[in-house]
Amino acid sequence: MFLPPPTAGDRESPSRRRMRLWHRVRTASAVAAVAAAAVTAGVLTVGAGGEPGASRAPAVRLASASEVLGKAAQAAETRPQPIPRPDQWLYEKTLEYGLGAEHGTQHVTSEHWRKLDGTKDAELQKGKLVYFSSRAPVSRYAQKTYRALASLPTDPKALRAKIYKDVDAEKRSDWRYPTRDGEAFGNAAQWIWSTPVGIPPNAQAALYRVMATIPGVKVEKVKDGAGRPAIAVTHGYGEQFLLDPANYQMVGQRTVNNGHNAPISKANGVDPRWKKLPVGAVTYSLTRLTVKIVGRAGLR
Repeated sequence: MFLPPPTAGDRESPSRRRMRLWHRVRTASAVAAVAAAAVTAGVLTVGAGGEPGASRAPAVRLASASEVLGKAAQAAETRPQPIPRPDQWLYEKTLEYGLGAEHGTQHVTSEHWRKLDGTKDAELQKGKLVYFSSRAPVSRYAQKTYRALASLPTDPKALRAKIYKDVDAEKRSDWRYPTRDGEAFGNAAQWIWSTPVGIPPNAQAALYRVMATIPGVKVEKVKDGAGRPAIAVTHGYGEQFLLDPANYQMVGQRTVNNGHNAPISKANGVDPRWKKLPVGAVTYSLTRLTVKIVGRAGLR
């Protein structure tokens, strides 16, 4: 699920938080973590060139959640599925802000590279490219993740049954949503978010179709973190997944204040910054501006 913002006093770097969001998949099969074994090497951009302020096609008419998710499924099925090499890198450019971000409400753009064999990643820090190495188990887990992704049922009924089976296998105390349907929605949406180029197109389409069958799913017109039109898909409780209305790519995740989801610390209680926030205020936003496969870290 989407993780709530840290409480006051918690310290977490933007890159570390992004990695938690990237890796976060709650299903019992543990299909999560590294998109390193990605099988779809397409380019994901928000707007023309992926930069704030770029033009975008008009937002779609929101007749129903099932219509929007049906179109998202159809769009997913048309995307190509080339096979990248293990020595290539996944490049991601993001825009982050909110009470849970290290920089607060200041909009901060970050760039990150992840080697597709799961052994290394890199990010820009003060204009300098900094590398990080992963231990061998991480690389092996990336391959295991790919196999799990590739084996997802592509029949929506079978995939829906699997998702609900995984929910039922979890301890209820571990659920991020208070209802079974909400937890199923969150798991399906998080699969798509956590692996933007990692799920085969037909499996991603099936996930959207599963989401369309879950009671209580809603859509609304919003702006993404870069200020452009987006479609928020939600099951309530403050978490939203954002779709680009032009191509139905999932381009953002955010949390909004619903009056009941303020982070609570045992030591300090409710974060005081939340007490005066109006309902509907965005408290954390992470927007993907660009995702693509490149030859090495540092390339865009």
